[in-house]
Amino acid sequence: MSLANQRLIVPITAGDKELVERKAAKAGKISTAEFVRRAALAYEPADEAALLELRALLDGFEDFHAATLKELDRADAALDAALTHFGRKAG
Repeated sequence: MSLANQRLIVPITAGDKELVERKAAKAGKISTAEFVRRAALAYEPADEAALLELRALLDGFEDFHAATLKELDRADAALDAALTHFGRKAG
């Protein structure tokens, strides 16, 4: 096991520092520095495949949303026609 001999200085707000320290305390008997090190090393940015999948889902949602709005407009027009029809009959 190699000994850590490098330092990484990360500016952080007082509130964020308190939150990280609380999370580190909940994680067990490790230091805040060890908690941050583990969290940083475990972090993996979204890979390209995941981003493409999210884009496809978003595109599908946009299509679905447009179709839903069309159906709502159609239903609204049908309701207006029905109200007009029954309004005339009732009068």
